[in-house]
Amino acid sequence: MNQKKQGRERGAAAVEFALVLPLLLLVILGIFEFGRLFNIQLVVANSAREAARVMAIEDNVGTAKAAGVAATAGVLNPVLTVGDISITPGSCEDNPGMPVTATVNYETSLIVPGFWDLVTGDDFVIEGKGQMICGG
Repeated sequence: MNQKKQGRERGAAAVEFALVLPLLLLVILGIFEFGRLFNIQLVVANSAREAARVMAIEDNVGTAKAAGVAATAGVLNPVLTVGDISITPGSCEDNPGMPVTATVNYETSLIVPGFWDLVTGDDFVIEGKGQMICGG
């Protein structure tokens, strides 16, 4: 009788494992996805800060150079392009002492398609902003 009970317990363990495994994988993939998106947010925010810093320190460098600095400030795949970056105002020469703001919008898709893709059908947009005083 003892052997019958032991065989049933092994079957119960297999069923429990089959029920718990999808949840465990979902949690692990969620942790991985969150870490990846958090890293992208840090790179995007740093890129925006670098663009604002270059624009504020070098006065009238133009938005193209500041956007170029922002595009190369971090490693992303796909890389940031100048079109992902907007800088206002366009010149610090005319606005000394005023803040210059750089905004970076980066679209990325989730590695594991899920709720976000089903609801919106769009990529996930991460925004970073940096602001510094012109001439300072």
